[in-house]
Amino acid sequence: MPGKDEVLYCEMCGTRIVGRPYRALVDGVEMVLCASCYMKLARSGRAVLIREPRRQKTLPRKPAPRPRRPSLELYDIVEDYDERIRRAREARGWTRAALAQKLRISETMLRKIETGKMKPPIDLARKIEKLLKIQILEPVEIEEEEEDYRREPGTLTLGDVVVVRKDED
Repeated sequence: MPGKDEVLYCEMCGTRIVGRPYRALVDGVEMVLCASCYMKLARSGRAVLIREPRRQKTLPRKPAPRPRRPSLELYDIVEDYDERIRRAREARGWTRAALAQKLRISETMLRKIETGKMKPPIDLARKIEKLLKIQILEPVEIEEEEEDYRREPGTLTLGDVVVVRKDED
């Protein structure tokens, strides 16, 4: 909590907090509130007080494992993905409804994928590969243009993300 000389303002109404500030979760967001705002929100059930944990002697813990970074490798769906999925499903004797249920998608979506009217998103394609034990994803080979400057692989620039539209005059 803040020191004695520090001035706090309510993150809900913006007034200066006189007295005890309340640290609370409001709709999943941690906020510092004045007594008035905290009482109103607590009565409606939208605010839950965050209690400071008591200081106890604890043994040093192992550091938490680092979260895995998402792969920057790009994938594309193979051309004959629809045939591969349909053949693998039929080889297992599964109906479209059964496969759709296992993939947790609608049967309509699976029908569109199997008829080639819709490409599955990459995360769904990975599920399909794992479940049917087939290969429908292939790494994308990016041909890099020769550039005067060098940048580290895997870094994005604004030009990689933005699509510029030109006004038609």
